[in-house]
Amino acid sequence: MKDKLAIVVRKELKENLRSVRYWAIIILFVLLYLASSYAVGFALRGFGGPIVLTRRTRAIMQLSSSVVNTMAYVAPLLGIALGFSAIAAEREKGTIRLLLARPIYRDDVVNGKVLAAVILIVLAIGLSMALATPLSVVLQGLNVTADDLLRLMLSIIPATLLALAYYAMALFASVNAGRSSHALVVSIAAWIFFAFLLPMLASFVAFYMLGPPPAMAFNATRPGQMPEQLREYYSRFQLIYSRFQLISPNDRYTSLANALFNVRERTEAYESLINVFSRRWIDAVVLLAYIAVFIALSHVFFVHRQETR
Repeated sequence: MKDKLAIVVRKELKENLRSVRYWAIIILFVLLYLASSYAVGFALRGFGGPIVLTRRTRAIMQLSSSVVNTMAYVAPLLGIALGFSAIAAEREKGTIRLLLARPIYRDDVVNGKVLAAVILIVLAIGLSMALATPLSVVLQGLNVTADDLLRLMLSIIPATLLALAYYAMALFASVNAGRSSHALVVSIAAWIFFAFLLPMLASFVAFYMLGPPPAMAFNATRPGQMPEQLREYYSRFQLIYSRFQLISPNDRYTSLANALFNVRERTEAYESLINVFSRRWIDAVVLLAYIAVFIALSHVFFVHRQETR
C-alpha cells in the first residue's frame, strides 16, 4: 500500500513542480509581500502626535502586517490551485480510469494527492517566506531579532492550515465536478464568500440588531477619547460580528496569525506562545475541521462515484 501511495505522491509532485501556475503563485507572494511591507512602512512613518512608535515596534508591525495580509490572499489561492484540478483534470484527460485500472485503491489516490498537496504547500510557503523576508528586511532597513524570525517561521503553520482548508474544499469540488473549470468556479465562489461576502453579511446583521451608533455631541469628550456609550456600542457590534465570522477559515487564520505577533503591554516583548495557543485554540480547531471534513467527504464521494470516462 505504501508503494501505491508513493506512486501517486511522486506523480503529483512531478506534475506540480513543473507547473507554471505553482511557481507563479510563489512569485505573486513575494511581490505582494514586498508591496505590503512598503505600504505598511510608509503608513507607519506617518504616525505622529500622541502616538510614538519605536523602531522595534515599527519592525514588528511591519513584519506581522506584511505576512498576515499577504498570506490571507495567497494561501487560499495556493490551496485552490492545487485542489481544483486534482481529480477533475484526470477525468477530463481520461486518465482517471487508467489510473484506477491499476492495482491501486481509490483511497490511495485521494491520500496520495492530499499528501503531495501538504508537501507542495509547505514548500511554497516556506520558499516564499525565505525569499521575501530578507528582501523586505534589506529594502526597508528593518531591525530583525531571532524572536522575530521564530514568529515568522511559526506563522507558516496557520498559513499552511488555511491553504489546506481551501485545498480540501477545492478537492471536494474536483471529485464531484465533470470538468476542472467547474471545480474552479465553485472553489473561487467559496473564497469570495468567506473573504468578502461573509464579513459584509456579519456587519449588516450586527447593524440590523443594534441599529445605528448613538449620536454624540461633537465636543462631548476630549480629543482622542471615545465616549462610553459609543465604546459599548462598538464592543457589542464586534461581538456579534465575530460570532458570525467564527465559521470563516479566513478570519480564523487572521486571528491566529496576528496572535503570534502580539506584544505585551508596556513592553516590546512578544506574548508567550503558550498564552497565544491557549487563547486562540479555537482558530486552529476550525481550520482543522474544514480540512478533516472535506477530505473525508472527498474520500466518500470518490469511492462511490462511477467513472464513465
